[in-house]
Amino acid sequence: MNLKHILALLLFVTVGLTSARNTTGIDASQAAGRSAETCGDPADALPYYRVSPKNAEYLYFADPALVQTAVGGWTLQAVAGLVFATQEVSTVPFYTLFLKTGGEVLLVANTTELADALNSGYVLSGEPEVYIYPTQICGSVPFYYLNNAAKKSNFYTAVESERLDFITNQGYTDVYIAGYVLPLGCSQCV
Repeated sequence: MNLKHILALLLFVTVGLTSARNTTGIDASQAAGRSAETCGDPADALPYYRVSPKNAEYLYFADPALVQTAVGGWTLQAVAGLVFATQEVSTVPFYTLFLKTGGEVLLVANTTELADALNSGYVLSGEPEVYIYPTQICGSVPFYYLNNAAKKSNFYTAVESERLDFITNQGYTDVYIAGYVLPLGCSQCV
């Protein structure tokens, strides 16, 4: 078995274990106390995987099967946060777009930003794969959008220390908060 097959197997096991685990940490008694009028059910939240090759491109998927097919040169970097695969209470579609002239990926939750991106040469990848909160409610955390113009790279994270590292050490600038996701290990998402 060569190194490529070992890495593919390791990625498969990692993704399988991550997706099978209840990462929200919410038990039935906690879920009963959440506001069904304003919050999506955190038990329905799925890991939002970030994968990347070596050239500063980043892709985000909630579907473990897509992560597993990205093995050829792409590596699983992290679970960027928890998102919903279907529309839940108070969530909005989170669209994925690609720049026609290059591989730059843009994620937007705002319909005005979506229209601006389409007018600027981005194409929609299809139907929204995930849904997120447009405001900080229900225990959600900011999902920061950063850009490195020189690398033509967009980066998204819910981790403040990672955000600061990309700004301080990797040449990225803050653009805005793209939306709000549930944090890993979310136990107060009510």
